[in-house]
Amino acid sequence: MKCPNCGYPIQQGVLCPNCGADAFIFKKTRNASIRFYNKGLEQAKARDLTGAEKSLEQSVLFDKNNYIARNLLGLVYHEKGQIADALKHWIVSASIHQENNPASYYIETLRKDGRKMEKKNDAVRFYNQAIAYLQQGSDDLALIQLKRALDYNKNFVEACNLMILCCLQEKNFDRASYFIQKVLKIDQYNPKALKYAQELNIAVDKKEKRAVKNNADIPSVKRTDAAPPAPTYRRQPRSQNGFKNEIISFLVGGVSVAIVLLSLVMPAMSETKDRTIDELRSKVSATGNITPEELTELRQRVKTLEEENENYKQEATKQQNVALLQEASALSETGNYVESAAKIVLIDSADFSEEQKATLETLKLSVLPQAASTLYTQGRSEFLNKNYDIAKESLEGCLKYASAENFIDDAFYYLGQIAQEKNDTATAQQYYQRILNEYPDSNQSANAQNALEQLASMTAAEDTANDTTTQQP
Repeated sequence: MKCPNCGYPIQQGVLCPNCGADAFIFKKTRNASIRFYNKGLEQAKARDLTGAEKSLEQSVLFDKNNYIARNLLGLVYHEKGQIADALKHWIVSASIHQENNPASYYIETLRKDGRKMEKKNDAVRFYNQAIAYLQQGSDDLALIQLKRALDYNKNFVEACNLMILCCLQEKNFDRASYFIQKVLKIDQYNPKALKYAQELNIAVDKKEKRAVKNNADIPSVKRTDAAPPAPTYRRQPRSQNGFKNEIISFLVGGVSVAIVLLSLVMPAMSETKDRTIDELRSKVSATGNITPEELTELRQRVKTLEEENENYKQEATKQQNVALLQEASALSETGNYVESAAKIVLIDSADFSEEQKATLETLKLSVLPQAASTLYTQGRSEFLNKNYDIAKESLEGCLKYASAENFIDDAFYYLGQIAQEKNDTATAQQYYQRILNEYPDSNQSANAQNALEQLASMTAAEDTANDTTTQQP
């Protein structure tokens, strides 16, 4: 045992022969840490990951330098899909003890597979977004985000537990039981999954009028489909949320019809007025058979019609913009931020009232950042999957709506990479240079600089090769 005060090895007793410090309490806490580690190890071997997590956290709490406990705790977190928590403990472990520490191998293994790490990170973000949607009452959107999270990280236990809760609320018991067994296969004594299993038993008892006495009666994976059906999102007929969604859908449909009328019927009526004005002008030009009084009257009539037609066109344009504003607002209420943003950028607010302008500005502040974030997430995901054309479209749309988001520099870098992949060197250099000029402190600055240097060396090599070819006889 080393003295906690000076680090001198204590061979016997609890008093340090070097500095005289009493290491009795330190010895007790270290022994407690070892006991909790041994307990956590046994629990981990029995697939009781939740119990192992608690024991190992206690072990680290008693002795923060117990790097062996930290390594095992990191493995437990990794098995449960919590990669960030695992990395945190492995990094601390590697800093405590550097020689022959498995933590260094774990970190290096994850670092080598950057794409896998990106997916794990995206899974956490989708999980957090699902929680936000649930807090807003958007269960269907939450389920979509949870499905994406589990596609990116199949062992994400917390996402599975949240999916179970959503399935139970939707009364999709087969799919809930599928995820319960999935969690219990990873973490045998997970308290949330066991609680949901108990709730499922109660629900099955009411539905099938039979008592279910233990967890063995839960429908097994074999009794369900290999890929259980996604839960339906039907609401109760008098559900307030369902009624609200129906109203919003009705408004979107009504506004769409209004836009069709404005864009088709009103121009036709305006053309009729234009033809009438042309006919009157023709009469004015043919001044041979009309009196001066009639000529003055015709000119006044033409002027009046022109003014009326101009006012009519202005009002029609204003109404089109008002209809677009209403449709954008309705789309934002349903969470369709990208579609809402596409309507917003088409709006010309020149003839709006102050109230309408204020509504538009409020809508921009709430919708455009959401649309930019959604498109950026889609673009990066498609980029990682090497779907460059789709990624380019999403990332360019993201920049169209973004203003001061912290991922703009990343979008520039991905677009530069796509351009470089397509051998569009000039465009790639423009994106990289924008990162250096507009975001000098960006985490992508070094990558952009390296990419520019690489492109410059490639261009120089090509020029040299061309010159050599030209000089040959």
